[in-house]
Amino acid sequence: MRTRSHVALGAAIAAAILALVACASDEDADLAAPDTQAKVPSMDSGTGDDAAPEDADADPAEPCLPDALCPNGPFDPNTQGGGLDLRTRINVIRGRSATDVWAAGARGAIAHFDGASWTVSETGSKESMIALWLRDSGEVAAASLQSFYTRGLPVPEGDADAAAPASAGGWTPIEPPGPPTVAVSAKHLTSAWMTSSAEWLWFTTMEVPSSSGTNPHNGLWRVHVSEATNSLEIADALPPDTCQVVGCLSMTSIHGVSADDLWAVGYTGAAVHIEGAQSATPKVTPFDTQTWSGLNGVWVASENDAWAVGGAGTIRHYTGQPVSWDIVSDVPATEDLHAVWGTSSSDIWVVGDAATVLHWDGSSWARVKVTGLGVRRPDLYAVWTPAPGHVWVGGDGVLLTLGGKP
Repeated sequence: MRTRSHVALGAAIAAAILALVACASDEDADLAAPDTQAKVPSMDSGTGDDAAPEDADADPAEPCLPDALCPNGPFDPNTQGGGLDLRTRINVIRGRSATDVWAAGARGAIAHFDGASWTVSETGSKESMIALWLRDSGEVAAASLQSFYTRGLPVPEGDADAAAPASAGGWTPIEPPGPPTVAVSAKHLTSAWMTSSAEWLWFTTMEVPSSSGTNPHNGLWRVHVSEATNSLEIADALPPDTCQVVGCLSMTSIHGVSADDLWAVGYTGAAVHIEGAQSATPKVTPFDTQTWSGLNGVWVASENDAWAVGGAGTIRHYTGQPVSWDIVSDVPATEDLHAVWGTSSSDIWVVGDAATVLHWDGSSWARVKVTGLGVRRPDLYAVWTPAPGHVWVGGDGVLLTLGGKP
């Protein structure tokens, strides 16, 4: 088990190899177009590592059973507003309820589900949407720390983009001011999260390699709506270069049990606990995840129950230990895992490469069958569930739900 000093050492090593790792990432749909090639079916059709790919020759019209995931949503050409291109990657799914769900992804794609059907919402942008902020008064989609699109949020007078007309879907571009201490353009946005009652929305970012020779900055940021200007403002979440010490330079995912109690994960197995997230001086503590594999997603069920997923089937579980996370050894997958979400400690969903979907029922992990795609096995990057037995999964050219029903 590594101590905190080892974690700090790991952060230094991570900074040294950051450029190499970042180049290998396929998370940014702006840098690399989504893979449109059909994937050879893998063991994702079975329930364990030795399961045979029994649906390798599956008929795309195979009926969808209640316990299987099948296509449903905005990729249907009959979708209101026009179906999304199959080359579009879904990066994020979030909802206020089962009848108010949003999905966003590559080339400005945003779609909304109202409980009965999906509608594509025209943004007027070709930027890849990475994060969604569902406010009580409207919606915010983020492509980067310098590029936000708002729907229902007033655009302040004098904003550089205020003259830009709203898109057909009602989205208006905004470039919020950032802190003068660092060029936020050098940050690749990876995820965002907040509770409905929080003032600050937290972001995770990765450093974009540069030849300028500047030192890497923090991988955690905050944004809020200023009471003085009624506009979005970005702020440093931590004192400059804190992440070089605690190991949060390149972070991929963030989630929390409350507005003030968050977890963030990232490259080289990084995991940090954030306390006082809404205060002026948040406290960030590094933890040992007992892996050097990159962690791509995190979901928190309670104060002492958090889950993280990552490369080569890696799953880690936090159970309240003072310095470390537990190794999960009974994972029926070796594919890279990208996202995790749940409704309780006994209802957790994980998605990853080659149409891999896993479910935890409180006692064991099981693979979930995906049908209706023929031989296509797309990589999956997003998952969100409002209630047990109801889940949305998104990825390269696909949106899935249990039984194929909304």
